Amino acid sequence: MSMHTMKAMEGQSVVAVDTAEKIGKVKHFVVSSDASRIERLHIDGRTSNSLFAEWSDLESFGKDRVMVRVASAPAESDDERDIDAARGRIDLLSSRLLDSAGFEHGTATDASFDADDGRIVSVTSSDGEVIDASRLRSIGSYAIVFDA
Repeated sequence: MSMHTMKAMEGQSVVAVDTAEKIGKVKHFVVSSDASRIERLHIDGRTSNSLFAEWSDLESFGKDRVMVRVASAPAESDDERDIDAARGRIDLLSSRLLDSAGFEHGTATDASFDADDGRIVSVTSSDGEVIDASRLRSIGSYAIVFDA
């Protein structure tokens, strides 16, 4: 298991293995609706339109960059979830955290993930609480919901 945090990876360079071209920088993580895994990376840079790299197109995560297998892999998307992520409407980092009983637990300030498969491991709240991913239920434009 290769652990990383979203906060540390935001803004890191995205480089293509096949051409050594810098494609852009990590801007957002597109997370599955059940908040269990990262599906795609939103990349800011090469074009004026948003680019997304599928998790399966990623080669590796390092301390200072993300490697994508081929320069042509990141592409524009018309998927609503991708567009919401690009516009900051659905962003795990800074989302309100609500438990299943309806109580607020601050906002998400970071999340750790397994760089091998994109699985979310935990979310850290602005209150300092670390919420294990097994308790996460969903993420939407209003909040991340987790089991109380």
